[in-house]
This record gives sequence, C-alpha cells and structure tokens, in this order.
Amino acid sequence: METVLNLPKQLIEVSGEEDEDECRAPVWLGLRRVHSWQFSPLEAYNEHSQQEYVRYSVWEVAAGVTSDVDVVKSLLDGSCKARRHPGTLDVRTVSLPEPLKEAAHAVIQDYPEKNVQKDAKVLNQYLCSRQAALEPEEAKMRYHEVREKIKMEDDIDPDFPNIPEEERQRLHDSLRSKVYERMKKEVYHWQAIQYDTYKCVLYLAARLAPDFAALVQIMSDMKKRDPGFTPLTMLDFGSGVGSGMWAMDHVWPHTCREVVFVDSSSDMNDLADRLLRGGNADKPRLVREGGTFFKQFLPLSNLLKYDLVISSRSLFEIPNINMRLKTIDVLWQKTSGYLVLVETGSNEGYRLVQEARDYLLELSRKAQEEGEPNPEGYVFAPCPHDNFCPRFFDGSNIPCNFEVDYKPLALGRKQSAQREKFTYVVLKRGMREKSSEKQWPRLVEDPLCRKKHVVCRVCTPSGTLREVTATKRRHSAECYKLMRHSRWGDLVPVQLSEVPDPSNVDTQDGDELSEPEQIQN
Repeated sequence: METVLNLPKQLIEVSGEEDEDECRAPVWLGLRRVHSWQFSPLEAYNEHSQQEYVRYSVWEVAAGVTSDVDVVKSLLDGSCKARRHPGTLDVRTVSLPEPLKEAAHAVIQDYPEKNVQKDAKVLNQYLCSRQAALEPEEAKMRYHEVREKIKMEDDIDPDFPNIPEEERQRLHDSLRSKVYERMKKEVYHWQAIQYDTYKCVLYLAARLAPDFAALVQIMSDMKKRDPGFTPLTMLDFGSGVGSGMWAMDHVWPHTCREVVFVDSSSDMNDLADRLLRGGNADKPRLVREGGTFFKQFLPLSNLLKYDLVISSRSLFEIPNINMRLKTIDVLWQKTSGYLVLVETGSNEGYRLVQEARDYLLELSRKAQEEGEPNPEGYVFAPCPHDNFCPRFFDGSNIPCNFEVDYKPLALGRKQSAQREKFTYVVLKRGMREKSSEKQWPRLVEDPLCRKKHVVCRVCTPSGTLREVTATKRRHSAECYKLMRHSRWGDLVPVQLSEVPDPSNVDTQDGDELSEPEQIQN
C-alpha cells in the first residue's frame, strides 16, 4: 500500500511501510531537546551529549597566531595579493544572468507593475520573518504560561476552593477566552503558504535575485576549495522558481547533465519551466543531455543519487521536527557528493539549519563508532569543524549568518545593490581529511580595523570562538595584511595555537589592548 506524507510546500512519497533503517529520523532523540524550547541549549546538550562541550559565554582572546607559510611565500613573490588570498570569497556583487533577467521580466510584464512591486515587498517581509511551526508540547507550554500570567494580572483563580460551580465555570470560560485572545497576539501562528500563479510571480520578483546570489556565493566557495568537483546531476528540493539550477549553471557552466526540480506547487513548477523557455511557454526549453524534470513528490527510494542536492528556504514549510528530520534524511540518502541547506539569516533560520546539521553529524558519528566502511559525511562549509556550533551555546542570541551583495530584479526605476543575510551548511560525503585541506578559521564578523592593529572574530577548527588581534610589529606585515583584508565569511590563512602568546598583544606605539575589543554585532 502506498502512503503519502503531505508537506505544505513539498511532498514526500513513501512506498510501503516505514523502515527505521531507511528513514532514521528517530535515531537521535536527543536532537529534539538540544534544539528544543523546553531547555536551555547547555542543559539540553549536557543531557544527550556524545562529547564534552565547554560553553563560551564570552569571546576567548586567541592564543598565538601565525600566517600560513605557503600563503606568505605567495605574498612575498607577488603571485598573490592580500586582498585576494586563498581564503577569500571571490564573489562581490552578484547580478542575475541576462537570459534569466529577461525571462523574469517577460513573466512579470503580464501583471500591473505597481501591484507586483507592492505585493512582492509584503510577501518578502512575511517570508523573512517566518518562523517554524510550534511543536504540540511547546504550544501546550505556551498556553499554560499565558494562562498563569493572566491569572496573576486579573487576580483570579477558577480553581480556588469555596467558589460556586456556576461561578467557577464562568471564570474558566472567561479565562480560556482571554488566553486564546492573548495567544493570537503573542504566539506565532504558522500556516502553510499556498502558491497560486500570482503568488509565484510575487515570489519571483521578491526572491529570485537574493536567493540566486546566496547560492552563487556558497557554490563559488565550494568550487574554489574543491576544484575537482563538477556536478553532473542535481536535485533541488523546494525548487521554487529554479534559483538553484541557475546558480549552479553560473558557477559550473555547461557541466550538469540532469536536473530534478521538486516543488509541490504545480504553478511554481510551471513558472520555473517558463523561465527555462525565456519567459515564453511556447518556446523550446533549454536542453540537457540527461533531461530536466519537474516533480511534486520526493520519492524515498535511494536508488537514484545526485552529485549535488539543494534545499533552499524550504525547512520553514515543513510543519514539525519529525517531518523535517525525515526530509533531511531522505535528501542525505540521495546525496552522492554535496548537500546544501540554506535558510534566511534569522535566529529561527539558523536554528533549523543547525537542527539538520547536528542530526546528520550524529548519524556520521554513529557510523564511525560502529566501524562502517563508508561513514556518512562531514561539514564542508561554513564550519571548519564537526562539533556543535559554539554560537548556539554562547548566550549572545546572535545567529551564525553571512552576507552577500546583489543587484535586485529591477521593477520600474533602477535599484541600487542590496544585501542579503543567510545561514547555511554544506555537508560532504566521506571523512574529513585533515592532512589534505588546510584547517583555517573562518571569519564570522567583519574585522575591526584600528590604526595599528586589526581584530578578527573567528570560528576555529577546534569548534571554538576566538578573538584574534594582529599587529605589524608583533606578527609580521604579511599576517597583518592578510587579516586586515579579509572579510566576513572568509577563511583566514593563519594557524592559532592553544597556548596564550604575549605577542598577540602589542604594548608599544599606542597599540595596547588591555581587554578584548568590543565589536558591535
């Protein structure tokens, strides 16, 4: 018998009865609590951890810092500039390809321009502020919290003894009504988004350019760090208007032979197909050797695997953690190379990405513990480690996110470049080979440049947050230049030692730093 799990935006098609070996979402129940509203992150982790974790409530001042020897040699012989060192993201301001831009305008011109501008802005604001659906236990807890709060405010207690039954019932009804009214205002009410033809056009106008830019930056980093990887097949889950395919073709042109789009909205699939036809549904579609396929269901079968699997801004559309993890598990089983998960750069988007990341890493740890010959995989980017994200535990309430500049799709008058914040994780099949790849820390904020020193905040290969200070006098001109010219999201070509080094602080020539720099987030 065939069963179908109905996801609001995507559908997963399940054949036969569920098999825990095939769908392993329940294997790590601790994940529920690590990313749960019920416990603080540290309490949740301590209850279910597989390894010891030290909470960093403040940024640790880094120990000794030394530049990568090979990079320094390249700087000295002139083959490399500090502004373009090997760890930099080469993407600056991202523009849509002309064929895509023309196709998008051809679609949008079928509708009143001012209406599209206004409605697209409203939709974009809604999408950027979107939150995940509450779990049943969380909704129950919030109900009782609001109920107790109203009881205190109104100084009423229907359960107080010696109250006539009629009066007690009246108080209960009144309290229940007040609780529901308060929850409507204070508690996020998740609803599935139904994309009809017009709403798909609004999504195109609002999200095509920023989604494309974020994926181009992520994929460009993948290509730079793994030049031998070339995707021949791609699966895009929650494909929307097809930004993932266009970004892939932009980074790896004329290489992908087969693309599979998965989106439960037939109108969205029709729009993505129309863009491939230059905006005219009567024109022929761009041809690939293996074909371009549009699906409304994601089969659970593991027989077909893809070099590159993408899920961009789709996790919010899945109604609960069980279905999210099941979806992530299916996508991972279909991945032969890289799995890319992208969400909006909000706290909630960051939480959902970490939820998926930690689940897949736990599967990998279990595989290694059991001695399986082919362990699951590791985090390729942005994290230089496979530990829990230290920002999730540092108490700052600041997500680990990144920025990309892009030129928006012009509607009416020409618009200046804009900036998109996003959070993401890229997982790669296999084991992390420490000897084959330089383990550099990644900048999680823009550097703070002073007159004679520069302060960088980085996430290290050991899974900790560090504040690194460099000066020309103590760390060489090359080290200073490399750090000064790095940007948020870059890998910094330096090695950090674990033993405090007094040379990390210059106490002469006005460079003294008595305490860690206070960087505004």
